[in-house]
This record gives sequence, C-alpha cells and structure tokens, in this order.
Amino acid sequence: MRRFAARWLHAWAPALAAVLLVGSQATPATALVPGDATATGYTRESVRAATWNMCGEAGGRTASEDGYCPWRNGAATGTYDEDGFSIPDGSGPRRKMEGVVRLINERKLNAVLLQEVCVGRTPGDVTGTSHLDELAKLLPAGEWSFASAGVTRPSDPYEEPERKDAELLDSEGSDCRGDHLTGTLSNVIAVKGKITWRSEDDFHTPVGTGLSMSSGTILCAEVEGWESHLCSTHISNFHSDTTKQKDPTKPEQNDWEVPISAATAAAYYKQQLDIVVRVVKQFPSVVLGGDFNTSNQETLKPLYDLMAECDQRAYVPGDAVNEHTKLTRVNEVTTANGGYTSYTMTSSKIDYLFSTGGFTGCDSRTEFGDRTDYLVATQKECHLGKRNCRPDDDAYSDHTPVYGYTQGGPAVSWKLDGSATATTGPTVALNGASSDGTSDWRTAEHGGALYMDGRVDEAIVAGAPAVDTTHSFTVSAWAKLDADAGTSAVLSQDGTRVSGMILFYNASDNSWRFGLPRADADGWNIDQAVAPGAVKGRWTRLTGVHDASTGKVSLFVDGTKKAETTHTARWNASGPFVVGRDLVSGVRNAGFKGHIQRAEAFSYALRDDQVASYAGTMAAPTDKSIVMPPVEGMNSQGCHQHGGGLFGNAFGTAATLTPTLTATVRHPDPSKEVWAEFSLWDNTTSTQILSLGTPGSKSSTVRGQGTVSLTVPTLTPGHSYGWRVRTADVTTNDNPVSANCHFLTPAA
Repeated sequence: MRRFAARWLHAWAPALAAVLLVGSQATPATALVPGDATATGYTRESVRAATWNMCGEAGGRTASEDGYCPWRNGAATGTYDEDGFSIPDGSGPRRKMEGVVRLINERKLNAVLLQEVCVGRTPGDVTGTSHLDELAKLLPAGEWSFASAGVTRPSDPYEEPERKDAELLDSEGSDCRGDHLTGTLSNVIAVKGKITWRSEDDFHTPVGTGLSMSSGTILCAEVEGWESHLCSTHISNFHSDTTKQKDPTKPEQNDWEVPISAATAAAYYKQQLDIVVRVVKQFPSVVLGGDFNTSNQETLKPLYDLMAECDQRAYVPGDAVNEHTKLTRVNEVTTANGGYTSYTMTSSKIDYLFSTGGFTGCDSRTEFGDRTDYLVATQKECHLGKRNCRPDDDAYSDHTPVYGYTQGGPAVSWKLDGSATATTGPTVALNGASSDGTSDWRTAEHGGALYMDGRVDEAIVAGAPAVDTTHSFTVSAWAKLDADAGTSAVLSQDGTRVSGMILFYNASDNSWRFGLPRADADGWNIDQAVAPGAVKGRWTRLTGVHDASTGKVSLFVDGTKKAETTHTARWNASGPFVVGRDLVSGVRNAGFKGHIQRAEAFSYALRDDQVASYAGTMAAPTDKSIVMPPVEGMNSQGCHQHGGGLFGNAFGTAATLTPTLTATVRHPDPSKEVWAEFSLWDNTTSTQILSLGTPGSKSSTVRGQGTVSLTVPTLTPGHSYGWRVRTADVTTNDNPVSANCHFLTPAA
C-alpha cells in the first residue's frame, strides 16, 4: 500500500537571459549592429546536470554506526545524551545544501537531480527545517524552481523497534526523522528555469523488504523552453535470504527486514527498472539521473540501449571513466568487551547519469563523497561509547555527485547578414567597420552575408571567448573568397600572443586549414589539418573540430572530412571569439577578403555524421522553437507537451478559435527558401484538420532561417488539439518532425 505525504512543486519566474558585454580589440567602430537581445533565434538548451544521493536522513546517527552519512541531521557538538548519542546542533540540512550549491556554482549547473532529501514539513513540527527549504534559500531568488515526489520506507528501527514485520509492510514511514529535520523523504528536481509540468510513477514494491527505502518513484519534469525532460529516480536492490547476513549483536536491525528469495529480489529490481524504461521512452529527449543501487552495468542494459551514460568515456586526456560513487563498510565486527567496531571499506559505482542526446563532458566530484577512515585504529574517538568520529570537511554525503553536460546548440551563432537579429545564442553585439564607411555590412550574396575587404580593423570581435580551447569544440562558417584574396582568417579566438584556434585560407598553397598553436607564444608553431584545393569565388561550408579526448583536429569541407592531424599541447585561449582575422606574435593578422556567413561555435566535438548532417540536412524544430498559441494562465516559451501541469487544466487554453501556430525553421544553406509544414488534429474527435505536406499545411517562407507562422481554420470550442511541425524546402519532404504539442480551445 502506498502512503506517502506531500508532492511539492515550487515555481518562480526564471531569469534566464545571459549577456556578454562587448569589448573589441579592433579599430574603433564606425558602425554598431545589435545582437539578438530577445533571443528570438533558437538555440537548444544544454542541460548541465548532476545526480546526487544526499542520504539526507538515512543510516546511523553517528560515524561509528553502519550506514553513517555526514551531516545527517546536525553537526556533532561534543555533548551526548544519556544513551551516548551526540546531540546535533541543527546545521546538517543547510550544510548538505551548501554542498549542492557549491557544486552548482563550481560546475555552472542548471539542473540537479537529488535523492534522499527532505521536503516540506512534517505535520505538527514547528521547529525543524527541510533540505529543499534550505536549498531554496541558498539559490538566487526567482531563478530556480523545484519539483519533488515522496518515497516510502519503513519506520526507523532505532525509534520504533517494537514494530513487527507485518506492520512495517503497511507503514507510512516517509516522514523524515527528527533532530532539527522535518518533511517528507523525497526525490527532487531543481532547475534554473520554470518547471511547467511534472509526473511521478511509483514502483509499488513492498516496504520493509531488503533495503529500508524500498517503495520509490521516478519523478520527471518539463522545463519551459527546454527540449530535454529531466527525471530523477532511486531504485532499491533487494537482498535475498541467501545473501542477507544477520548480526547477532544488532537484532534490532534485522527484525524489520523480511528475507526473500534471490529470484524474488531480482524480479522486484526488474519491476522498478521496467517502469523507469517505460517512463523515459515517452520523451523524445531526456536526462535521467539517480541511485540505481547496482554496480552491475549489465543489469542496466535496457537503459544503455536507449541512452548514453556520461561516465563511459573520457572527454579530456587523463579523464577517469566509470568512477566509483559510493564507499561502503564491509566485514564489520563489534568487540564483546569495550564495544569497539572494526571493518574494511569497499567502493562501487551505483549512481548514473543518462541522456538521449549524449554528453560533451562528465565527471564525478569524488571529494564531495565521504572518504573518511572511521577505523578505530585511525580515529580512537570512533568508540561506540563516545560516537565522536568526524567526517572530512568536504564530505556532504556517502555518495559522490556525478555531473555531465549534454549536447546543446551552438554556443554562438551569428548570421552575419547585417540585420538587427544578426546573432543567436548568447546576446552579443557586433563591432567593426564596413569598407565603404556605411553603417551596414549586408550584401545580397547567398541570402544576405557579411563582406570584408581584407583589413584587420574590420574584424568582428565578441566580448568573450566562445569555447575553451583545452576542451573539445567545433567551429563552423560559410565563406567565399575573392579572386585576389591572400591568406585570410575566417574564425579565430585570441590568446595573448597568438590565436588559440584558427580556421583560415592559406594563399601559398591554396588550401583551407584548421590549426591549433602549441603555445601562447610568438612565432608560428601550430598543428594544422590541411585541405588543398580551395576554390575562390565559390561558397564553401567549413567546419573545424577539436576532440580533446583523442587529440584529433579535423577539417571538414562542405560536410566531408578532408584532413586530420593531432594536437596534444593544449592551452586555453581566453580572449574573444573573432570573425575575419587572427592573432600572430601579438599582431592582428590575415584579414579576410570576401564574404562570410553564419559563423558558429559549439562547446563540444561534433561527430563526423553530425557535421555531415548539420551541413546538409534540415532538422526538426524542437519544442523551444515551436510556440503554442497564447494561453490562459501560462506564459510558455516553448511547446507544452503534457496535461496536468501547474494550473489544473489538461493543457493551456488558446485565446481564440483560430490560433496562430509558430515555428523557427533553419536551412543548412542560408541562401535557400525554407518553411514549416504543420499537422493539426482534434484529440476529442480524432479528426485530422491539417496534415504535413497537404494543401493548407504550409506556412509562410523565409530565406535561410527565421520564424514562420500558420493561422489554422476555425476550431471547435472546448476541444483538445494536438499539433506538430517539420521544416521543408522544395527538394525535401521526409525531414523529421517535432515533438507533439497540445492546447485547448476556449469554450463557446
């Protein structure tokens, strides 16, 4: 029977805009072209998430007891009650959440998936605090929102040892235990953004079997404007009667667990995992984190078949993989006289972070997990009579957090057509001067492009770097050289004395090159991928990829890999991202002569197939670039895919019976005409109103990229409608479609 208390959803209006202040090393400008201040251009959100089991109130009360976790409820004060337990001072919940905020700030996270934390307030408790309340106080007001789902565990055997197994199987057991701590034991999703929808699916496993937290959930959330959903879970790995060891000196820790067979234990685990798999399959894009309580990755094969797990590969040289996340006591023995405890320690990987879209980086913050040696031989104060062991100051849990970054859209994407919406991604301004002294660089070339006449003072200089050149990254641009062009830099990023990366044309051998200098020093000491046969006067798509994990530097021309080299002398060029020149021996150099268009930078290495696809394939609009009609009570930036939500209605309600549907479309070739095709259906009657590719489904048209709309026929009052969209041009009719979106029409 499931009896857990509150499900909480805290939501505040997020402050998501990021601004890069403009600074230029070029000649003072005679023209200023503003960036995309309203961020109307679509950039897929990179989820920078961590999963962390905080063991918020689990395990023993003191460091000398089995399952002890740092800061469980409060710090040891050096005073003890009549039973020998240290009396906490109440600082534990805040101390644990300070660790979460420290991780967020150090790793620039925008999401954390937490297990075993306390949420809300236990009925009747007026003095305690919960972990989520403390976390909300520590994070910037108005920027973060939270969702939680309670889980069920047996009552604390120390506090209620008189309960019998039959009672425990049906006990609520989800209130957090005392000592200045209050609330419901829960999974939590915290997001730098606005949560617009949440779901929870219970595992319905029996309470009191094997592990204390045995009836858990998978909690999922949708975030306004994000393509990826987030899910947090905690799966129990049940003990069987053939492996469970009873300690005759601790009968109270054995009476409340019901032994089961190995087959039954495996079946319970599979039941939980099947529910997790079923839930994540419903999302086109998802990040899943949690404590899976198994180090046998073969057991998790159904998830590995669906998604990438972040710590399976190295992202930079020397990066460890499959790092252990849990330190556990084994072979514990308590002496008959004196009550000293001795044991040995073992570690394992039981916490995992998955994503459908893959990762650009991943690591385990091992020092945040408790690694203190509590052996009596090491800490003599670890005596059961004193219970005064102390954890490491950096230890917040007996688990280690695992964090990773998913593949987002470009960190910078500049159209370079001279328009007021010349950039997407981070808000930047463009700074430079046109060759004829006018205030606009726009030409009619290739649907609108930037023209540069070879002078270095025409370079477009951002106010900050676009990539970390010690890590993996990708840069790309369209370029067309003038017939008389000399050596010309398309893209670069400044160091102090030399650019840290340069995508350029080399006039001496008529080649395209992508190079990474070996040091920030004078001279020309550079690793280069060289593609001969550059064609002047022709638009060419150039892409340079640096994979820090392999040391490979690759150059792609029109989506095809043409050259590759190795670069191992990594250093970070922390100067600005630049279009139209490079820096050599401290001097601005190689001003570009010709046209440049759509300059972009990614903070990860695109795979070969991704480069080819990005250069020649139209992708489906994502939920951030699909705008639902204006709806009552909601201000959603993207597509609302789910019912329920914050406002009690199934979906948002459109303002009219003829709503306008909007999508952002993008063609890999900026010179091509592109539009959206819509599909719209009545959920109430199963009637198809519009279908992809049929008359009436085509939106307005834009060149290269932009926002397009379609006003639909008059709809039926009070009905629920679903819709989706795909990008199309004159040659392609089989592009992938977006996720489904939904809305209600107003009543008559």
